Amino acid sequence: MKQVVCRREELGPGQMLVAYKGGAPVVVVCSSANDYYAVRGRCPHQGGMLGTGQLTSLTAPSEPGIYELVRHGEVLRCPWHSFDFDVKTGRCISDPSLRIRTYPVHVEGDHLVVDL
Repeated sequence: MKQVVCRREELGPGQMLVAYKGGAPVVVVCSSANDYYAVRGRCPHQGGMLGTGQLTSLTAPSEPGIYELVRHGEVLRCPWHSFDFDVKTGRCISDPSLRIRTYPVHVEGDHLVVDL
């Protein structure tokens, strides 16, 4: 089932919004690279609402004392216990056995459409 979630200009880089599949939340994000992703909106750890979490980045390995951020806007942090999820794959960064469902997102004309 396809669902129009918003107009493309309503979701800018580094932003997210919550849509609903039936009564279940789905978080739609726009990475800093203007790529769109959608994931199930509840954390598998204890059910935290991911739509109230933070869209963030990862720290890459580098020289001591130098911090390089990568994958801007591709990591969704649960607001309850700070579990970080890769919005591309749905996998938890620190515990790959935890995973959230992902949904394809398409741009159709001026709209973002999620295949639910």
